[in-house]
Amino acid sequence: MRNIKSLILNLTLSSVAWHESGDLRQRRWSLSLSLCLCLSLPLILSSCSSDRADNDKPNVIIILTDDQGSVDINTYGATDLATPNLDRLASEGIRFTRFYSGSAICSPSRACILTGTSPYSAGVPGNVSSRPGNPGMPGSRITIAEILKKEGYKTAHIGKWHLGYTEETMPLAQGFDYSFGHMGGCIDNYSHFFYWNGPNRHDLWENGKETFREGEFFPALMYEKAEEFITDNKNQPFFLYYAINIPHYPLQPTEKWREHYKDLEMPRRDYAAFLSTADEYIGKLTKLLDNLGIRNNTLIIFLSDHGHSYETRTFGGGGSAGPFRGGKTSLFEGGIRVPAIISWPGKIPEGKVRNQSCHSIDLLPTIASFCNINDIPENIEGKDISDLVVNNKDIEKRTLYWKLGSQWAVMKNEWKLIGLPVDPSGKIPLDKINDRMFLSNLQTDSTESKNLLLKYPDKVKEMTDEYLKWNHASKDDIPVNIELDNKAHGARISLQKDPSFKYYDGGASGLLDNIAGSRSFNDGCWLGFEYDDLDAEIDLGKTRIINSVEIRFLNNPDNWIFGPAYVVINYSTDGKNFSKPVRLNGPFGHEKTINIQKAVINLEKNVRYLRIFAANIKKNPAWHKEPGGKAWLFCDEIIVN
Repeated sequence: MRNIKSLILNLTLSSVAWHESGDLRQRRWSLSLSLCLCLSLPLILSSCSSDRADNDKPNVIIILTDDQGSVDINTYGATDLATPNLDRLASEGIRFTRFYSGSAICSPSRACILTGTSPYSAGVPGNVSSRPGNPGMPGSRITIAEILKKEGYKTAHIGKWHLGYTEETMPLAQGFDYSFGHMGGCIDNYSHFFYWNGPNRHDLWENGKETFREGEFFPALMYEKAEEFITDNKNQPFFLYYAINIPHYPLQPTEKWREHYKDLEMPRRDYAAFLSTADEYIGKLTKLLDNLGIRNNTLIIFLSDHGHSYETRTFGGGGSAGPFRGGKTSLFEGGIRVPAIISWPGKIPEGKVRNQSCHSIDLLPTIASFCNINDIPENIEGKDISDLVVNNKDIEKRTLYWKLGSQWAVMKNEWKLIGLPVDPSGKIPLDKINDRMFLSNLQTDSTESKNLLLKYPDKVKEMTDEYLKWNHASKDDIPVNIELDNKAHGARISLQKDPSFKYYDGGASGLLDNIAGSRSFNDGCWLGFEYDDLDAEIDLGKTRIINSVEIRFLNNPDNWIFGPAYVVINYSTDGKNFSKPVRLNGPFGHEKTINIQKAVINLEKNVRYLRIFAANIKKNPAWHKEPGGKAWLFCDEIIVN
């Protein structure tokens, strides 16, 4: 700055001296030029001073989409989408080909981004409740917003939160000066009502107070609030967490984009239109930065929270993971490998690609590095990847971990092992016995199409041991194939009520197939009954002495699955005259952790026919994150000894 002062002063004096001997018109022109330069000096110096400060403390914007597929941007290979603004962002920065989300569902992945730690360390292992009054991420966790606020940044959350619905866990208590958006997992974009499960309720908040903008398009409201925040804070460093609720259901694109994609088939049509709607608003945001002259002082990080959804509410799909299997809820690549871009024109390379594996927990330390902040929490689990971003320098080799319900995964170098995998894409059917552990080499098979479990047993053991080193792993996570000797195997069985079509296991016969269900409710072995009871009758084919009957149930409260309220057995030798009920009241626990519960009834009787009734508890307990919701009863197997 001192050099600029000298340059302007010398230019002014030289101009006056050079024209001193000239005519009056020259002297007047010289004096005018000198006066203009002198009057401009404070503005120029002020501008230089502002640039210096901004370079030390760049603005930071995290743009987070919701349920976006791994390849659903043109620059990632999509050919049936229009994403010009995201493509421009990639051309102005770094695009990652192996960027991983911290989880395959909403709340945990967001906690990773904001805290730089795993979901379990952040206190958010699963989705938090969308019901007011329910807690989420503990206030003791330090967020990137708190770190930047301490350094003089103005901070704002705009969009989806889904990390807690109490005063202590909402955005204003997590480091944000300003907040506008919805606290739950999803809303209708016009009424702003949460509708996923009843009773439907309004969910739009500004600075911790309910606000009503009925009939106004939520993405437009998000941009309106972002424009106000950025404009008001353009002369000081700011942090904006811009959490777009797109393309999460309900799929509600603007009419412009519906018309654009009218020839695409559903569900891709509405998904594409909604994603292009998001792209349009991202373009408005970057244009605003350009118009305010602060784009070059703004670090923008774009990513999706996880893979695309196959849920019923999104018409069974719409997004694309390209060659990868999996999607939302799955730890296959399609569930956790997400599109990610980092852009800061003039400060980091433009139009470049990074192929190294990075993780959303890396964002906090990387942002801190770019903002010249050294004081970050010691418990941060992510790595500063700024040198990778700027210089393409490899980061230190490390092991990455995931855990989601009963699923878990560990990745070290090119090897990846998944325990109890789930694949909603259905691209390749999972064998419910042989694929309970799934080993792949991502260097030779990034699509995870072939399980190398049997080919490399030593590698399976090595990777399992590696997983168990993680402080959030448990030996109970490791699937074990149970050898059953079920005397009822192959017997005739009927059900009074069929299980849900989603958890059917071939129907009633699945209860007697000698294959015991694992801790995963998605493993294909369990019969699931929503609100309904299990009411079965078994014909053993002939009378025999039965010592006991054991019935296995799953307890998984995060997914609304609980053991039975009680179990009743009646038995008979002729199928007409049944014994008095033999009732087992438990307790069956209904603990808050995933476990398999067993109801064992001793008989020591001659039996041919068995009637088994297990009562669903009907409603989630009072302590549950969604008390009163319809409970599930999962059963497999009925073992006759």
